[in-house]
Amino acid sequence: MGCVSFGIQTLKQIQSGEILKGLRDSKKIPEPKRLELRKEILKHVEYWHVSFVSSKYIDKFNINQAIFYGINRALPKGSSAMGRTKQIGNLIPNSQNKGLDPVSTFEKKPFLFLDGNYKLKITNPIEGYLSIPKGDDLIPSISAASILAKTFRDEYMEKMDRKYPGYGFAKHKGYGTEEHRDALRKLGISPIHRLSFCDFLRREGSEPSLFPT
Repeated sequence: MGCVSFGIQTLKQIQSGEILKGLRDSKKIPEPKRLELRKEILKHVEYWHVSFVSSKYIDKFNINQAIFYGINRALPKGSSAMGRTKQIGNLIPNSQNKGLDPVSTFEKKPFLFLDGNYKLKITNPIEGYLSIPKGDDLIPSISAASILAKTFRDEYMEKMDRKYPGYGFAKHKGYGTEEHRDALRKLGISPIHRLSFCDFLRREGSEPSLFPT
């Protein structure tokens, strides 16, 4: 789960096309371009954080609770961190969200802009939040957070590919491709797999084995 905040001047530069050209949903950006954008994002952010939630947590509490937990972990902690950022997410006017002013919108206290359509219980000291469907294609800070989260997660999956070879983690990055499912049928479940994802093995009548932990 990624969180990014840009300053007002940076937002204006993004809006004018001076910096961070091509910000959008990370899944729609080729990998080399995502890595280029990550370097540039990290040069311009006022705040950023990427949080990971374990497969065990997801299995215990479900994916939605894991998302909420990850969001809270990604937000700034403490008054000093909050003082460095006026906004956790930033809006920028375009053809899809007319009338939203990146300078005057929610400047008094930090405010969260979130990709999706969620109702949250935020435990961090923020003014509030706004869920925006397809926000990672519309809002610069959400796009940037999406890019940071995906690139760091992809690198983690590449490490897991070396630790648990045979599953193709470096290729499919953990997504439920048929190649990934075939590897699970052959090798069983690794310690980093979500058991809830692997239910298809039981439905097929093949009880998976477990790697020793």
